[in-house]
Amino acid sequence: EYTVIGDAVNEAARLTEMAKDTPGQVLTNAATLKTANVAEQARWTVMKSIELRGRRRMTQLARPIRASLAERCEI
Repeated sequence: EYTVIGDAVNEAARLTEMAKDTPGQVLTNAATLKTANVAEQARWTVMKSIELRGRRRMTQLARPIRASLAERCEI
């Protein structure tokens, strides 16, 4: 059994919670997006900065520009 702790883990948990209510259900932070290549960055839109629960720093959010295939097929 393994335990993972730390700020990055807390941030990922909060983003996962928020993603459930986001179109496409995918979120990341802008800092992570900046590490992607230019083609991948072009597929995302940077959103507002928010204070995630349990963190002192603001986190700038990013989400994919296109909705998932599942969303496009919803009736």
